[in-house]
Amino acid sequence: MFSKLSIIFAIIGAVVLSFSYIYSTNFEIFMISGFGLLFLSLLLSLGAVFKSEQGKYKFFPVVTFFFCSFIIAWYDPFQIVRLLTWIKN
Repeated sequence: MFSKLSIIFAIIGAVVLSFSYIYSTNFEIFMISGFGLLFLSLLLSLGAVFKSEQGKYKFFPVVTFFFCSFIIAWYDPFQIVRLLTWIKN
């Protein structure tokens, strides 16, 4: 159950994260929502691992979270700084 929910949240989070670059006027809202959903999928995936659910798809959200974070940090590192500044204020 956790693995299915984590995959759904990972896909939705990746789509919302990509919307932040398409609709740049609402960048902060889409970016924080996308990262929040990806982090939620990461937690659900870890719950699936600890419950020893069957299948290898439970690792997909973990890979998605770190891959999206790597891509953003590699190509546009100041967006992470912008996001963290927005969260702080």
